[in-house]
Amino acid sequence: MPDSAVRPGQLCCVMVSKWWYRVIIHRVISDQEVEVFYADYGHLQIVQKSWLRFLKWQYLKLPAQAIPCSLAWVKPVEGTWSPAATLLFKNLCGFKELVGIVDEYVDGILHLFLCDTSTKEDVYFHSVLRDMGYADVCGENIPSQEFKELNPLALYVQPSGEQENAEVVEPDLCLQQESLVADSETTSSKLDGAEL
Repeated sequence: MPDSAVRPGQLCCVMVSKWWYRVIIHRVISDQEVEVFYADYGHLQIVQKSWLRFLKWQYLKLPAQAIPCSLAWVKPVEGTWSPAATLLFKNLCGFKELVGIVDEYVDGILHLFLCDTSTKEDVYFHSVLRDMGYADVCGENIPSQEFKELNPLALYVQPSGEQENAEVVEPDLCLQQESLVADSETTSSKLDGAEL
């Protein structure tokens, strides 16, 4: 990708471990690195600028597959989630298949109860967080301030209810078009100079 296309909000793709992923440039870190948001997985990662490529046309309109979610009916005891509470939550998730029970979908956030059913007793995450003293069960869904601040998806994707009335925002494809023309001219000149 040309440097002029490497800017926050640009939809593109990146190859990591021989797999291509759709990403949105979130932040330019340096001349060599950018922070990207994985639109289909929901996380941020720093990658090399040289790994970025324009996305093929057929993948530009595909909706993002990551859905912002929040644990239903809990809020942190101290106003923000402590590192210990975050670590406990990660350990509860621990590469297991979990059951998610949807409570509601509000303002683009899916609020759900998470349950680990892999043991004899079902383990509800909100109950464990409460019992360990990290959360208050409040009977309503209030996303934490950190969730609002650290949710890059909200910058780039509109909730499905808002899309009906919103204008369609097209990615800047002029740069992609210019790049394709430049590539075809380079290929054409190489063919002209080659011996047959």
